[in-house]
Amino acid sequence: MISRAPLPPPPPPQEQGPWPDRAAWLAERARVMVELSRRGLSFGRLVALWLTGALAVVGWAAVGTAIQSFEGGGLGLMTGVVALGLAAVLLIPAAIAVGFWLSRGRVIRERLDAWARFAPEPVTDIRVGAHRRSVMWLLPSVLLCLVGVWVTGRAIAEAGSGGVAGRESATLGETAYALGLGVTLLVTGLLGLVPSVRHQCWSGRLMSFVPVRRGGGAHR
Repeated sequence: MISRAPLPPPPPPQEQGPWPDRAAWLAERARVMVELSRRGLSFGRLVALWLTGALAVVGWAAVGTAIQSFEGGGLGLMTGVVALGLAAVLLIPAAIAVGFWLSRGRVIRERLDAWARFAPEPVTDIRVGAHRRSVMWLLPSVLLCLVGVWVTGRAIAEAGSGGVAGRESATLGETAYALGLGVTLLVTGLLGLVPSVRHQCWSGRLMSFVPVRRGGGAHR
């Protein structure tokens, strides 16, 4: 699902490139930029982000269980220690995975920028815009953000008002889990939303001076 092939390298100096003429290295530039755009907004990267978010959600559930166990006292203290250890085992790798995920995205973005500066000619291949992939990232990310905001707001309101009608006040453990769940969903959504919007803005500026004809492709 996630490509293990190395990313296309940054561009070499034009005078040191292996291309026989200007048309050849412009074609290589377009090919590499299409590949980098595809890899930056790949379905595999999106799923990896979701799996990391799911890992963090389970970690926050362990945090809530640990707090509830500590509140109960007695034998629950041992359960709380185990649950807290489990939370650390889940949340710390999730944070590290997000760091690697962001680092790879930054490398892809830097290489796209380097290839864009490689020549003054505008990019005419509309595949660089990766519009379908951007939509694939955008829609579920917006949904995650909305759900995250709703869960977080509900948890804060319930904790502040001492519960909701028809049930007892939320415990500290429940509140911690709800807040962790809401923030995790919100952050996961934002991490998917920002690259999609940023790529569309970037590619729009890059190709803004290249009119596209329905029947004849792009021209200047």
